Amino acid sequence: MIDGRIFGGGKDLGSAFALTDRIVATAAHVVRKREPGDLTFITAGSSVQVEDIQIEPKLDAAVLRVAESLAIMPSLAHAAMDEGWSVTARPKNADSRLTGAVTAVDHLIQNAGGHEMNVLQLDVTQKFGDFSGYSGSAVVVRDSIVGLLVEQVKERTAGPGAKPRAANVLYAVPVDRLVARFRLGLRVERQPGPKDSRQLLNTAYFDLDRLKNAILDARATVTDRFLSFGIPVQCTDMKVVDNLRDWLPSHLGEFAPKGQITLRPEVNSVERAVSYVVRYRAELERVNVFCPILADGVSPETVSRFINEVRAALGRHRRWMFLLLVGEPAGGFPDPVAALPLPSFAPEDVGGWAYRMVALRRWPKHLAPVWRDRIVDEVGMVDGLLDVRATYEVLEDHIGRVCTRAEELKRELEDMEAW
Repeated sequence: MIDGRIFGGGKDLGSAFALTDRIVATAAHVVRKREPGDLTFITAGSSVQVEDIQIEPKLDAAVLRVAESLAIMPSLAHAAMDEGWSVTARPKNADSRLTGAVTAVDHLIQNAGGHEMNVLQLDVTQKFGDFSGYSGSAVVVRDSIVGLLVEQVKERTAGPGAKPRAANVLYAVPVDRLVARFRLGLRVERQPGPKDSRQLLNTAYFDLDRLKNAILDARATVTDRFLSFGIPVQCTDMKVVDNLRDWLPSHLGEFAPKGQITLRPEVNSVERAVSYVVRYRAELERVNVFCPILADGVSPETVSRFINEVRAALGRHRRWMFLLLVGEPAGGFPDPVAALPLPSFAPEDVGGWAYRMVALRRWPKHLAPVWRDRIVDEVGMVDGLLDVRATYEVLEDHIGRVCTRAEELKRELEDMEAW
């Protein structure tokens, strides 16, 4: 990653960082009312002239085109709850790098320009009282850029006549929204694999990468906070649905999960199904809502009508409405619904989990392939893939044993290896 400082008129205006070899990102207020010819990006002792500026005040973000290639393509990723972050850019050489934890991934604020925006909320370890000069910095998680630092939060109380100090909370624009707004065409990845032991012991974080990436990509581009996806799994097998629901808060914030609603005409009319969802309108002002919709065998026209009427009836709302259509309509999912790929697991997916679990438990590395083979045998293979529902069930059994009878399981794996 390349980070540096923006200079204009001989003054240090703020931090910035390279998004591509010719595009530099910073906070809009850093370069507001400045002309491109007045600005330079200085990094690692070199100075590069700015050729063009694009500003988005609703995000307090700006991208600058520079005159020379910076020869860098940084990794971009989605932030998740509780991840540790850092900012390496510093206003002065004697200043500290910033570190902390992500405490909200979809926090709605009104920025200094009066615009509503959804930001990453960052808890800061360092107690400075003022974070001026850090605006425009890249927020980094595990060597990937996840956000653009834009604002500090002031303490709510101060003594008479005293200037409020900065609280230990900062706001950042998620990098996927930055990429979408300026149409940069860059790939924003989901951080690979569970980040801590709690996730390894929760099957909601096991694989399903293609599905999760599709959801995160859609989040960055929608404007009405309404998401509708279709997943072609059997309605009787809701484990994938449950695991996606349990994973969502790590990237979109907390959800109020709702019961299933069916679109089958022999059970529900479209009007009645719409009325069920519209009841959640008041909740959408304060919390995200997740609602599974059973759509197996339903006509595409019925699905389209349902989605369009729900969207129209809900109108504008502050939180996410997430509709997940389960099963597959008779003619496939129509345009209002983004079809997710069919979930599938392979032995190497289980192998990756086993290797991370062995490392977590500090067991000998050679037990990981033994563990993988045991799980694969218990699940069973069909056409080179593992049954998704059976994989979850077997994994949960092994997770239970890790939590309650770990040494017994270890001995069994050692015995299997000896054979």
